[in-house]
Amino acid sequence: MDLTRALLKNTKVANYLMSHVSPKTHAKRGEQYALKTLSAAVNRTTAYPDFLADKGVRLSANPTMSEFAQLPLTSKPDYIDRYSLDQLCLDGKLTCGYSVERSSGHSGGTYYWLRLPEEDELFPAYLEFAAVQWFRVHERSSLVLVTLSLGTWTSGEKYAQGMREIAASGRYTMSVMSPGSNLEEVLEIVGDLGSFYDQIIVIGYPPFVKTILDEGVRRGIDWPSHNLKIAVGGEGYSEQWRDHVARMIGVDPSTDLLSVTGGYGAADLGLSVGREYPITVMIRKLCSADPDLAEALFPDTRGHHSTLPSLLQYNPAMYYLESIGGELAFTVFSGIPLVRYVIGDSGGIMPFDEMLRIVSEHGHDPVADLAKLGYGAEHVWKMPFFWVHGRSDGTVSIMGANVFPENIQAILAEANDRDVCTFKLKVETLADVSQRLVVSIEYAADELGEERETALSAHYYELIVEGLRRINADFRQSHDENPEAADPIVRVHARGTGPFAERPRIKNRYVE
Repeated sequence: MDLTRALLKNTKVANYLMSHVSPKTHAKRGEQYALKTLSAAVNRTTAYPDFLADKGVRLSANPTMSEFAQLPLTSKPDYIDRYSLDQLCLDGKLTCGYSVERSSGHSGGTYYWLRLPEEDELFPAYLEFAAVQWFRVHERSSLVLVTLSLGTWTSGEKYAQGMREIAASGRYTMSVMSPGSNLEEVLEIVGDLGSFYDQIIVIGYPPFVKTILDEGVRRGIDWPSHNLKIAVGGEGYSEQWRDHVARMIGVDPSTDLLSVTGGYGAADLGLSVGREYPITVMIRKLCSADPDLAEALFPDTRGHHSTLPSLLQYNPAMYYLESIGGELAFTVFSGIPLVRYVIGDSGGIMPFDEMLRIVSEHGHDPVADLAKLGYGAEHVWKMPFFWVHGRSDGTVSIMGANVFPENIQAILAEANDRDVCTFKLKVETLADVSQRLVVSIEYAADELGEERETALSAHYYELIVEGLRRINADFRQSHDENPEAADPIVRVHARGTGPFAERPRIKNRYVE
């Protein structure tokens, strides 16, 4: 770990070494990591051996990857919910976790995730490398604003801690502030302090970042003059959103690929599962302009035909990823070791060479395209790719909060509402490129006049907002901090119309 940390602090050395590591080496390291995690789950927890026994699985003394590939999947309902925390964690000791993080569950309950020191040892180093590669912090004085939610949510606190460690190193001219999702405070800081720095780096959720920019424009803030850089996470975003935000901050999105960029993580898994690199952004932009390439890379198996997935790269020596039936499975060595764990994200994985082969077969050369923009071969790391469409069960994320289909089911059931046939959830990009949670409701009437539809939409809006605030703590916090971005749009449709025109054959799917 110390060697890796030292390498990451030298951008030139890290770029050289990582750009020369072969895809086969990455694959081998991934297998070693997977078996290490399996061994910890089997030998250092009481939950996982019991889980395997219940499934009728008997492992050899030294399991192979062939055995690993036959192991049953784990999930919150099938694994985490069945056992107590002491049964799930390493050696039965909750104190193994130097940090405990929280997430909300389908029913509004709380999950706790124990983080090991070694898990997060490299996080500041990865942040530092990204800040140098993305935002050139070694060349510019930087004011970093962490606008992610703070408290027991994993992202805001950890980013603030990591960025402060970087600033305290003395290697850069950097100051860090963590206003969280407090819009007034963010804008006040920009107005009072922004002119003292060469650039401002905003770390936040995509909808809130858009709210900051829009409100800043309304108040006369000249964003391009602040040389703004954007790092986002917590949910996906479109290339159109990236391009729009880039233009708002005075960046040409066709030539500057990293001024608006992000990564992927989850409370269950950790924050640094994967991130965007120059080549992932380039390939995604090529897909945005070439639907045939997009279809070849990301087969539409989950009803996401109109939306490009997030595309990222990951280090298999830190996380082992699989795609099983169009769903991502993660193996993670943590305070609660997770083996073939699914969180409900649909997506896929692809080795580096295969990705570039398919892109080439469609007439594109992303490495050459990057070189024309100044991103040389040293910026192309041959790590595997993965992509994420979103939650396969209809769960949607807005402002970092997960809204589960079960939440809406519970709210409607408590209201004893028999006029709702079913519902769908989605995150919709509006005309101004803002993203909002949309709840579409199918109402038990063959026709609805405009006045009746408006009244019903208002009724169900009040019902759903009140219910979500009551049973979903993450939504309540997001709604309190930034109601403009977190506030849902509720639309009521007559039976068999709108998104409900095509009836499901067997069961409802709660995602548009």
